[in-house]
Amino acid sequence: MLKQGEVLTLSDNKKYTVISTIEMDNNYYSYLIDNDDYSNMMFCKLEEDNILEITDHDLIEKLLIKFKNNLDSEMY
Repeated sequence: MLKQGEVLTLSDNKKYTVISTIEMDNNYYSYLIDNDDYSNMMFCKLEEDNILEITDHDLIEKLLIKFKNNLDSEMY
């Protein structure tokens, strides 16, 4: 599982910071932001040692709600 604040270098040779990681439906998902371009963000599924980018819009919508709730709970 990726930890909040962890910095990763992905296959595009860009560095990303883990903003949050959640568990949903027995899978781990992470919300990443490009360290050089904060408008470049990514939602990923962790599978074994692989980080797979999520492109399914319905899944991203569900993940956004979960990440928001997770981040809100960390603030209070």
